[in-house]
Amino acid sequence: MKSEDIDHINLINWFHHEFPELADDFHHFANERKCSVMEGRLLKRKGVKKGVYDFFLGLACDNYHGLWVELKVGKGKLSPEQMAFGARKTQRGYVAVAVWGFEAAKQAILAYLKSYCIYRS
Repeated sequence: MKSEDIDHINLINWFHHEFPELADDFHHFANERKCSVMEGRLLKRKGVKKGVYDFFLGLACDNYHGLWVELKVGKGKLSPEQMAFGARKTQRGYVAVAVWGFEAAKQAILAYLKSYCIYRS
């Protein structure tokens, strides 16, 4: 398993353990798949888009509609599509963050919940 896969699994497991009542509101978008050209075309027709962040917490807090998280590892960089996605979501009233590693993703989620929702675990 790649280190990014491990961080993604760890984040989901941590979130479900810490916030079981919000588990249905936390989603992963598996856009980082390898597939054939035909499968890629089918997925595109089904609505899969480049640049969509990895995770979405569909919980409106304060003046924000939810939290988008792009989780990178190591020397991973945001693609131009990811940069545009984050900017677009921010303009539309979401918090959109790019983080490197499981701990940073965890801290981003906690900061969102504590700063904007006054949520206490």
